[in-house]
Amino acid sequence: MRSVAWAAAFVVCWSSGFVGAAFVEELPSAGLLAWRYLITAALFLALFGVLRPRLSRLEVGQQSVLGILGHVLFLGGVFAAAAAGANAGVTALICALQPMVVACAGRVVWKDTFRPIQVVGLVLGLVAVALSVGGSSVDGGAANLLAVVSLLGLSANALLERAWRPRTPVVTALGVQIIASAGVFTVVAIALGDIMIPVDGRVAGAMAWLVLLSGVGGYASYIVCLRRLGASPTSALLYLTPPVTTVWAWAMFAQRPGLGELVGLAVGAVAVILVLAPRASGTGAAQARAEQTGADRIGSARIAEWSQMPAPGGAGPGKRERL
Repeated sequence: MRSVAWAAAFVVCWSSGFVGAAFVEELPSAGLLAWRYLITAALFLALFGVLRPRLSRLEVGQQSVLGILGHVLFLGGVFAAAAAGANAGVTALICALQPMVVACAGRVVWKDTFRPIQVVGLVLGLVAVALSVGGSSVDGGAANLLAVVSLLGLSANALLERAWRPRTPVVTALGVQIIASAGVFTVVAIALGDIMIPVDGRVAGAMAWLVLLSGVGGYASYIVCLRRLGASPTSALLYLTPPVTTVWAWAMFAQRPGLGELVGLAVGAVAVILVLAPRASGTGAAQARAEQTGADRIGSARIAEWSQMPAPGGAGPGKRERL
């Protein structure tokens, strides 16, 4: 049930990012990303000042690479594709190939086995995304290549997390990723002349949404799911993000979802169930054990330490650096 809760949090928070960006869609994407990450990095630096985490050079290097892949290439590619004229629906469809990329890489590199029902689930997931973004025409030309960069960035992030099995605590890992990404986004925004953005109540509210709900909540739950569930199951959860985004849009902007979007949500749910269901028996259980060797133990220990975090300034029993 704890894993289900983390999975649900991941889908909801990850999907919220598209809504947060819609509040300030007129702002230059480079400036928006730079300030979003600078603010988030400042929060983590303040937290690190209290917790004083202990990190080796290897951990810093690994988490910085994961940050560049999962934050800079993924988000930067999505925003750049939109700015270059790529169709949003086509971008979503390209990024929806991520679960298949991760699954195929797992088959080649780690000799993962997949039951037919799992393959059906992966295909159904892509159908669900297509239904959710139905009506989108395939245009954008070369701009769609930027969406491919996003696809490869997030896929490489998930695969390296599996290959390296980092023991860095989740909050510390996310902080390093954010700080490294903030540096890259800031340099890009300055180079493009987009670092200055107008600030008012609406922009401040949207920034808080993007920083806390999408950035911290979305990526923290993503890392936890990678460690608890594994790369392939977590990637399969991404099939639910386009239809859940339509639910967010309905709630926030009164944009009623169409029949295709509602069907996409149902098909996406079935797809995820099919991909995850075999984990309970036979080949699925063996695959889960192969991918999760050490992951559940590490993830559970970190979550337990997270729940025992002392209040800032409190005298915890030597646990502050282990958050």
